[in-house]
Amino acid sequence: MSSSIVVAGVEARDVVTPRSVEELADTARELLGARRPFAFVGGGTQIELGNPPKALDTIVRTVALDRVIDYVPEDQTITVEAGISFAELDRVLAQYGQMFPLDVVDRNRATIGGVIATNAYGRRRQRYGTAKDLILGVEIVRPDGVRAHGGGKVVKNVAGFDLPKLMVGSLGTLGAIASATFRVYPLPAATRSAALKFDRADDVSVAARAVVERRLEPESIALYNHDTLVVTFAGTVAGVDAQMKTLLEIAFATQAEIRELSTLEHESYEQRERAVRRDGAWRFRIIAPPAVRVATLGSYVAGSPLAVPVAYPQLGVALHSYAEDAIPYDSRGRSGAAQFEELRSYVGSQTGGHGRLVIDAMPAWARGKIDSWGSPPPSFSLMRTMKASFDPHGLCNAGRFVGGL
Repeated sequence: MSSSIVVAGVEARDVVTPRSVEELADTARELLGARRPFAFVGGGTQIELGNPPKALDTIVRTVALDRVIDYVPEDQTITVEAGISFAELDRVLAQYGQMFPLDVVDRNRATIGGVIATNAYGRRRQRYGTAKDLILGVEIVRPDGVRAHGGGKVVKNVAGFDLPKLMVGSLGTLGAIASATFRVYPLPAATRSAALKFDRADDVSVAARAVVERRLEPESIALYNHDTLVVTFAGTVAGVDAQMKTLLEIAFATQAEIRELSTLEHESYEQRERAVRRDGAWRFRIIAPPAVRVATLGSYVAGSPLAVPVAYPQLGVALHSYAEDAIPYDSRGRSGAAQFEELRSYVGSQTGGHGRLVIDAMPAWARGKIDSWGSPPPSFSLMRTMKASFDPHGLCNAGRFVGGL
């Protein structure tokens, strides 16, 4: 037992930390037998995400499950327990010139299991996708303590029910991730970045489209503060050099001021991105079709941002962060919660109903006054059936996910 933990505004009475998958399964069985509501937590970097759990007695932390189970560098696959940190995974892979290309806000704290459960990603989704694109196999502990496996240890695996992808983004509502197998990638021989500064918003969109039309393959494209597009290429020296030359032509055609970034300057932009994903009592994402100028939709909220807003324009994702008192009431007397509800409607109206707002964090006083997720998706009936199948007693992180799952 240890000091308590707060999950989406609800404080747990107890915290337990199993030291093996067997202990994890035993713990789940005991909690089920006692009908004690529980939740699984890794490093806690996404612990504010979601609605308040309906009830929470015990936190089961998975950070002690941190072994490398199997690593075959020549196959570019690795199997690890869910509690291993990204920093440790980086250390293991770097010895063989490889990497795991998911971006997290804190590689020392974030765990593999937590990132699978929350489907966290950053700017490099542009090139490598999300956990759904990288995961090959998974072992879980169901809410009743039964261990189950899905997928395998090879890149091409099409047999059976796709349990690995089901667990990605499930927010711990279907069970605990015990271990996972991923594909990994070689460390690039070269990486170069450039910042393109624009005077007009229209030119940002033109430049982003030109990157696609010229068939460039950037590792990432991120838009900072609506006017600065940072494009990063990674790969062979010759390939990166050629793409940078084409990017220079795009900048000239769109009248952008362009300059190549030093390693320190590139890291400074990455720190800004981590800040908007990590800091601020109010943090939210707007997700829309890539054709939508998603970066400007968040300006509907009154108040000054705590961190520079960041968008991934070719992915249709924008990230925003505000201090708790930055949006108390606006000139029309709307509270922060009311503004977010109106922003959700505004996003829907501007995207033909295809955009959505996800609130990643909110002040304690706003919990229960505004839904983190908004209206459930069309597939919600299937999600509800799946939840009932995995957790018929509704004890596992119940209420935190979409639609109160």
